[in-house]
Amino acid sequence: MSADKQILIKLEKCADNKDLKGFNSLVEELLMVTDITNASLLLSAFILNKHTTFNANATAKLLEVILNSNEELGMIGFPDNCFFQAAVLKGSKELYECYMEEVIESYLYDKTEDQAFNCYMNLNTIAERYNDLIFERIPKYIKGKDFKSAVPKYEKDTDLVLIAEDDIEIMEKVIENYNGILGRRDILKDLEARMVS
Repeated sequence: MSADKQILIKLEKCADNKDLKGFNSLVEELLMVTDITNASLLLSAFILNKHTTFNANATAKLLEVILNSNEELGMIGFPDNCFFQAAVLKGSKELYECYMEEVIESYLYDKTEDQAFNCYMNLNTIAERYNDLIFERIPKYIKGKDFKSAVPKYEKDTDLVLIAEDDIEIMEKVIENYNGILGRRDILKDLEARMVS
């Protein structure tokens, strides 16, 4: 097994154990065995695979550790950056906000208004492109075919609902897709607001 794959396995363990110091050390180790571009691609894929709506804050913290370990990781292929793409693909406002704060705002610190506008325009173009592609490909689930029925309330506690065990996997996908749609909408709104301010 290659050195970078071994490090990725260790990164997984550190992430699961919430060991941010160990995670940071492994990111630095990864940069010693591979170049910046490959490290950026590997780490963005790691974040993409690790992120769910449930652990959004935790993966945003991992992204922050990655971006702070080496500033070059955040700007690979700018503006078509793989960490930005991961945030948009997941529709994660948490990953997006982390990326904007740690990378874009630092990058734009000494730039002109025109340069800032162009940066946000480029990011907005990428986000719109991914949003359109993803929306077309989101699977449509049909009651009675893909899952058993509507989600009934639990009689003893109406704040709870009952989901058939067979339907849990489908419902989790529906929730992730729905949250991704909302997240991408919020990302696009934020980028549009940054372009006019």
